[in-house]
Amino acid sequence: MFGGNNMENPKNKLTSIEIGSLWSTYMSASLSRRVLQHFTEKMVDKEMQQIIENAFNLSVQHLQSIEEIFKSEGYPIPEGFTEGDVNPDVPRLFSDTFCLVYVKHMANYGLRNYGTYYSYSSDQRTLNFFEQALMKTIKLQDQSTKLMLDKGVYSHAPKFSYPEHSSFIQDEKYYLNIGLFTNDRPLNAVEIRHLYKSTITNTIGGYLLLGFSQVADSQEVRDHMLKGKGITDSHRETLNQKIKNENLDPPSFPDFEVTDSTISPFLDKLMMGHVAFLAGIGISDYGIAMGQSQRSDLAFLFGKLITGSERYAKNSAELAIKNKWLEQPPQFSDVQRSL
Repeated sequence: MFGGNNMENPKNKLTSIEIGSLWSTYMSASLSRRVLQHFTEKMVDKEMQQIIENAFNLSVQHLQSIEEIFKSEGYPIPEGFTEGDVNPDVPRLFSDTFCLVYVKHMANYGLRNYGTYYSYSSDQRTLNFFEQALMKTIKLQDQSTKLMLDKGVYSHAPKFSYPEHSSFIQDEKYYLNIGLFTNDRPLNAVEIRHLYKSTITNTIGGYLLLGFSQVADSQEVRDHMLKGKGITDSHRETLNQKIKNENLDPPSFPDFEVTDSTISPFLDKLMMGHVAFLAGIGISDYGIAMGQSQRSDLAFLFGKLITGSERYAKNSAELAIKNKWLEQPPQFSDVQRSL
């Protein structure tokens, strides 16, 4: 039903999709473990700290489960990010509220990825892992959302009056004939969702990049972080303007705080890895938004944002490769490629 023999014979090798999905999850869980390790050690609010600890424990569980699968396959365990990429006993870099919002945001992407990875797997061990990952991440998402609501730091999207009945689009201008720089009709709910979601992503990314720019050891890495901060600020302002043009309020955020610490909790390698991860998230979000936006000006806008994000992602990869920080994903050998 789900892919034949792999379900019934666990000795079959994992498919390239399953290897890629598990490898990507291992790398992101490895990153999360080290970031959350710093977060949880420095938190003051005990309720928020419990959520961060839950997220930390979940990332450790993911790593252990994937290691077991890889070992049973004889597949090499990725290096990922290790204790050597974290500087212990340093001052906190981010506020408790930022850490909580960060965890909820990262859980959002875990849910999206795990569902996709599950749907393209057939190996029973891999299916079991992503099923458990989904359920546990849903629980973490629920916990973080509830606490954000209780603390009054949840950013709500706008509400509108419900129509009396469903309707159909009557004019091609709804989609096709709108100029690239006009807004002849109001935004629909799907388009508002993407604008709000992208604004939140850029806000969180901007604070993270600001903190990293303060503490990076290399001046080159500091400059790269500040460049990324400028891009997120520009993207957020562009998205906010689209929202304001509809007489809607952009997302409101709690008072996130980046401390004045200049002592880094992370090595430059880890921070650059995080930047690459965030850039990938942003490009993916913009791509989905572009495909689902029915106003031509929005599709054009998201396409333009993708171009800028891809350029920064490429520069990030070049800097990481230059410093031997970028771990190579699984790939086919030259021999397999030539068959």
